[in-house]
Formats: sequence, C-alpha cells, structure tokens
Amino acid sequence: MTGQKARIPILMLISALALLLFSCRGNKQVETNSLGETERLLQARLDSLTDNRIVPGATLSVRFGDGTNISLASGLADVEKEIPMKPDDIMLSGSVGKTYVAAVILKLYEQRLLDLRAKAISCLEDTVWFLKVRNAPDITIEMLLNHTAGIPEYVYHKELWEAIKENPDKEWSVEERLSYIINEPATNPPGEGWAYADSHYLILGLIIEKVTGRSYYEVLDELVLGPFNLNHTFHSDRRSIPGLIPGYTNLTDEFQLPHKVLNDNKYAFNPQLEWTGGGLASTVSDLTLWACQLYGGSVLEPETKKLMLTPAPYETTLFEDAGYGLGCFIAETDMLTYYGHTGFAPGYITYVQYLPDYNIALALQVNDDSSHDNFSLKKYFNTIRKVVLDHNFPASVKCE
Repeated sequence: MTGQKARIPILMLISALALLLFSCRGNKQVETNSLGETERLLQARLDSLTDNRIVPGATLSVRFGDGTNISLASGLADVEKEIPMKPDDIMLSGSVGKTYVAAVILKLYEQRLLDLRAKAISCLEDTVWFLKVRNAPDITIEMLLNHTAGIPEYVYHKELWEAIKENPDKEWSVEERLSYIINEPATNPPGEGWAYADSHYLILGLIIEKVTGRSYYEVLDELVLGPFNLNHTFHSDRRSIPGLIPGYTNLTDEFQLPHKVLNDNKYAFNPQLEWTGGGLASTVSDLTLWACQLYGGSVLEPETKKLMLTPAPYETTLFEDAGYGLGCFIAETDMLTYYGHTGFAPGYITYVQYLPDYNIALALQVNDDSSHDNFSLKKYFNTIRKVVLDHNFPASVKCE
C-alpha cells in the first residue's frame, strides 16, 4: 500500500510533465503560426498602401524582443523603370536622425564631457555669430534637445531654397543656414514653450564638434553606428549616396524641386543641408535595430535613459497625446505607450516607434512625401501597429 501511494505522486508528476511538454509544443506551434499570420496581414496592409497609389513604394520592419525581424516591401522603388521595392532598400530617414544626435550628446554627458543644463554658449565661446541668435546666452543644451530653446526654424525660408536651386552642390555652414532666421523673433522664451526646429539640432551638432574636436560623423561612427552594428545606416552628406532609391516629392513649387528627387544617382540638392537635423540614410531593419537598442537596450545608462524619456512640460504640435523628451516623442495613454520619431526629407517619409510594454519596434519608410502634411500615412501606420498587437504571440509563453 505504501508503495502504491508512493507511485501515485510519481505518476501524477509524469502526467503533469507530459502535459506541460505537449502544452509547450502546442504554444510553440501557436507562436510559429501567429508569426506567419502576422507577416501575411502586414504584407496585405503594406500592399494596400501601394495598390491604392497612396505611395509608389514602401518598406516595413517589425522587430521583436527575441531578435525576430519581419522585413517586407511593396510597390516600386523606381516608377519610371518599374523596379520593385526590396525590404533592404535605402531611403533618407529625415528627422529620425535627431535620435542619433541626442544619443551622442547623452553619451558625452555620461562621459562628463558636457552638462545638459549648461548654457550652450559655454561650448561655443569662439562662435561669435551664435550670440546673434535671439536669447542665445540663456539657451541650455537640454533646451536644444527638447525643442524648448525658442530658435525659429530655418528650413522653410523661400530665400534658402532659391539659393539651393542656384547651387545644389553647395555645402552649408551652420552660420549660413541660420542666417535666414537670425533676425526673427524667438518662438518662445528659452525653456518656456515648445516649438520644433531643425535649427536646435544644428547647434547641437556644433557643440558635439567643439567638445570632441572631431567631426560629428566621426563621433557618430565611434559612439553609435559602429558599436551597435548599424551597418546599413549611412551619412547623407553628399548628393550621391550609394544604394539610395528614388523618392518623389510634392514640393515642386514650394521647394522648387523636381518631382523625382533622384536622377542619375544624384539627389536634387546636397542633403548635407540637413546635417544634424537628420543627416542619415537607412534601411527599415537598421531603424528597428536602433530603436530596440536605444529604447530597450544598453545604448544609454538607465538614469540617462530616464532623462531622455522625460517629456518637456509643454504640449507638442505634431502629435496628439505625445510629448517630446531629449530627441524623441513620448506617447503615454491608457491604451498604449510608445517612443520614437518621424522623419521627412523631400521624397521620403519615415515612421519609427518602439513599444516598451511589448519590446517591439516598428519602422515604415515610403519613397513619396505627398502625405507629409496630412494624416493618411499616419492612419496606415496605426493600422499596421494594430495588426502587430492583435496578432502578436504572447510574450509570456516561453518554453526553453
């Protein structure tokens, strides 16, 4: 009898282990099927973008916390030559480049080479023209990072684009760029309002170079692109960027640009103009790799990351329910939290988001900027995100 009693718990344990084994196998099958179904549904959403002629072509990357990456493409990379888009095609990523600039500044902060609350002028004492910027003595590095410094945007000045048309190969200094806004009133007193401007990040680029004594791109390569294996992210500092696919712009009148912004492998103007306001070309897979490492990985120390993800105490004008931290948008609602950035360069639009509750990053790039000023592309991106969240296999189910 004692032997029988001893055998019962053993049999129960064996049965439980068998049940767990089959349950795990079943869950693994569910994961595989869910991933395949997710990919199918994502491809369908991406195809609807190009089939409905919203954009000529699009690429998408969805990267999960375990390293799994779905990379998809739809439509045409070159409409005239009918060249299909590929998942690893390269496009200009526009203002997404600000996340890299912010990361460099924050890593210099970790190295005690600068103080975020220090006045920008303390790093630019020999840059005499900077004192002409409105409220320059009161602007801190932190204010430049979170767009509360109040420096007006230089990008949309008609005279600037007339000068670009006259000399599309020109390499622009920061002083030349900001000369178009030097006499304009500040958008807000330093630290007392929020207004997005590439101008802020041009000043940060100068600070990086002054503090390190090297070019921004050299520092970027050493601190970010190299260590974090961003092997398909490239400097957009010249008109001919290897691998860049054509983009199509709707700004033919406003910016006096050709509809197709890449001809004979040369961009319509020198994208060096953007510099640390963006300054990069990339693939969607590299963009999600960067997002996972920046927001969910070890690019920054935990305390520094907290600083990055603390929004300025002002409402932004670009996204509903989103604040702006140190180089990134931060949206926190009852339904969803995400960090990330968008990017615009004539001919291209980029969306990058990281979902911390799921450890998932998403990136979408399109080779057309016609939806830059409306919400059609944003709506599509939101439906893509919903597909991922609705059909993502449970992260808690792990059978090693």
